[in-house]
Parts: sequence; structure tokens; C-alpha cells
Amino acid sequence: MAFKGVSVNQINGGLGRKNPTADGVCLLIIGGAVAATGLALKTAVELLTVENAEAIGINASFDDTNDILAHHHIDEFFRLSPNGNLFVVLDDDTITAAEIKAIVTANQEIKAIGFVRNAAKVTVPALDLPTLVAGYQTMVNELRVANRNIASVLVEGGEFTLATLISAYVDTRATYISKNVSVVIAQDPVIRAIKTAHETYAAIGSALGMLSVRSVNENLGSVDLENKPSIAKGQRDYPLTDIARKRWLTAGLQDGKDFNTLSATEITALNDKGYVFVGFYNGYPGFYFSDSHTAIDSASDYSRIENNRVWDKAADLIRQSLLPRVKSNLLIDPTSGFIRDAEAAELETIALNAVNQMTAAGEISGAGVYIDPQQDLSSDADLKVKGQVVFNKIIHKFDVDLGLTNKLS
Repeated sequence: MAFKGVSVNQINGGLGRKNPTADGVCLLIIGGAVAATGLALKTAVELLTVENAEAIGINASFDDTNDILAHHHIDEFFRLSPNGNLFVVLDDDTITAAEIKAIVTANQEIKAIGFVRNAAKVTVPALDLPTLVAGYQTMVNELRVANRNIASVLVEGGEFTLATLISAYVDTRATYISKNVSVVIAQDPVIRAIKTAHETYAAIGSALGMLSVRSVNENLGSVDLENKPSIAKGQRDYPLTDIARKRWLTAGLQDGKDFNTLSATEITALNDKGYVFVGFYNGYPGFYFSDSHTAIDSASDYSRIENNRVWDKAADLIRQSLLPRVKSNLLIDPTSGFIRDAEAAELETIALNAVNQMTAAGEISGAGVYIDPQQDLSSDADLKVKGQVVFNKIIHKFDVDLGLTNKLS
């Protein structure tokens, strides 16, 4: 073309920017509650800031008047996950599993759920934690059958008596056997001391916030984050502690035991029994969650929250990538009657490209998808697909050999 000379084409993607993910979107169900001025009972509302909650009447006065912790848990969520999305439901302890499933189905972004009990309310029946946990796992299982994955459910624990030895605590792994449920027993003593009604609370809002701010592959107890919020950029770590707001200056358990008083044996026992609590590392500032245990045997592939989050994300990506090919034509080898190799390879590539988003993001170390071409799809048979993701390792502890020497060897 005359006088063009050089054409410069605009391309996109070089800056590596990505659309925000829904990985950290959570649902908080607040039991023992009454309706707020702008939120009816058992109705979900999406909040982007704690100010959104205050605008509908869930403020500090709402907590004080009703002897509950609603505003506090929401405030903690956004303090720790300032860019997070939180759906909130006020429940008068009548919400059913069917109603929760309807909320989760209507709001596909939700990936994790936290339940706040407000156990001191007189309307709450005697705590039956085994029944509650089993019910939550059943709910997750039923949602999964309907292709709606919820990776994590956080519940408040049930050990309230100071005189109870940790050796006598219920073993959540052996008792509850629920791979998507985590039992949180962490308390901020400052919140516990506000009112008698709060003495048995557990820090669900803090746990949800710390879960929301992390990538799917990160442990709830990691000292630092892979991608910190802008307010924390430049920090070497990401603790629960906020000195200015007097949050998590100390930590305790639901029965009032101070973490400082726990022996190494007791801490090990809490971990072995699958509890999620808060503590500190000697000589290092700040308080952190202990780990991301789930209430299932530690040998299970799904004994930590990050395992479930990674699996769920990979499953969702593969499913979404293959759905456009459902009920489509598939060429077969005219001689064998089985799927053509090229057809199988194309479907493998579609699924692998989807899950490789996680590889590129560092959420997994690799992935593989295989379809055996020797499948006969007559009689509406399912096309079998085998997928694998290589899960990243978590450094739970360093073991360093250090000695003095006259020269380096």
C-alpha cells in the first residue's frame, strides 16, 4: 500500500496482567443472629468492604446490642483480605442445608464457607459438633455431585472447659472424618474479654480472611504470602497481629488457655488431632495460624485445605474446558471403531491448556491429561479422561545443621 512503509500492530498480554479470580470468595453464615436494618434473615448479600456491612446495619452497635459477633468477623475478614469478596448471611439458627445449598448454587463465585455459632445465645441448642460437621460434609458432597465445588468449610470448635486437658480433646481426624471441614479453636483474648457472650467464640472471620488472601496452593499458616495486598507490600511477612488496632497481640484457645502456657507436647497434640489454632514462633514477631488441617486422617491426600482448593480449581477448569464438547461429534477410526488418536489428542490439549493456567501461576508444578483412544462410546458410554496435577510441596519446618569451624569445607 502506498506510503505505508512500516505497520505497527497493537498486541495485548505483554504486561502479564490477569483478570481477578474468584478463588478467595467466601460465604460467612452468622448464627444466633437477628435481621439487620438492611438485611433480612437467611438472605445472602455480597460485601466488598466492612463499610458495606455497616451501611446495612451490621456495625459495632449491632454486635453489642445483640450480644453476638457479626461485625467483628466481617471486619476481620476485610482487615486481612482487603481486596476480598464476602457473602454474608444472618441466621436465626433455622437455616437448613437446602437453603445453604441454594445460596451457594445461586452465587457460583463462593469457594469457602465459614460458620459462626454465637454459642452463648439462648436460642442455640446444646452443641452437637459431630452432627454439625457430618452435616456440613454431606452438604459439600451433595453439592459436588451437582458439579458445584466448595473446597473448605470452617467451623468453631467445641472444647470450652479450661480444666479439660488437651490430651482429652476430641481427635477431629478420627471422629469427624470430613475432608472439607476444618475445626478452628483460635481466639483473640481481647475479643473474648469484651463480653461473657463471646468467651467461647472462635476466630472464623480471621481464618476466612487469611484463606481468602492466599492463593489456592498456599497454607493457611504460611508466615508470608506469595502476593500480599498493597497495604502490606514491602513487609517480610503477613501476621495476624495488628498493633495499632490491638488485634492478635496474644492468642488463646476456645477454653481460655493462653498459647504461651502450652507445652511443646500439647502443641503437637493439637496438630495431630487436626485443630486450627493460632500461635507464634519464639524470637519472631507476630501471631500466625498453626496449619490448614482438615478433619480427616493425615495420610489422606485431602488432609489440608490447600489440597482441596487446588483439586477443586483444577476440576472446575477441566470441566469448563470440556463442556463445549459435550454431545459433539467425535470421529472414530473406521477400522477399529475406537476414537481416532488425533481426536483424543485434541481433547487432551483442551483440558491440559485449561489446567496449565495453574502451572503458569505457580499454583501447581505441572499437569497431565490422558484419554485412551481405545474407548467405545456406543450406548451413551462416558468418555473416560485421566487427569493429574503435580501438587507443590509445603515447607512445614526447617532442620538446620550448624556448627563452628576454622575453615569452610
